[in-house]
Amino acid sequence: MHTLLINGDFLKPIVVMKQLEQQDKGTICDFDVEVEEGLLVYKISMVDVETRKMSKYQYRALDGVLLNEKTSVYSSDDIGPVNAAKMLQAKQMTFSALVALAIEDQQGYLTQAELDHDLSISYLELKLLNQDSKNTIAFDIETLRPLPLLKWD
Repeated sequence: MHTLLINGDFLKPIVVMKQLEQQDKGTICDFDVEVEEGLLVYKISMVDVETRKMSKYQYRALDGVLLNEKTSVYSSDDIGPVNAAKMLQAKQMTFSALVALAIEDQQGYLTQAELDHDLSISYLELKLLNQDSKNTIAFDIETLRPLPLLKWD
């Protein structure tokens, strides 16, 4: 994946996120980059708290073409991301804007970003890949500041 990202032959994830946010009334709650058949693919999940629907999209990173779309009712397993999405809506902020703020001073390529709610905190968890390592960052939605990460074996 790092080799494909270094070549830079793709749209930035934020561009694709903004495009989706303008087309759909829900809130993005999950973003992943995967390699499928040698191509970078963006997988984005969006939740609509009013209709209780979860939509999943796959885009070709090269040009932002929609490859696949599925919609279903979200389940109780999705309650963390749903609560975090509600907090994000209350802040009148988009997922793409939150991601941009969270990675502003970071180095590396965004490979994952997801909303969650745990221990009474709504946050964005991000993974950035650079040449040397993979970094994980947690970003508090309410305070718009980085959170220290808990680590365990």
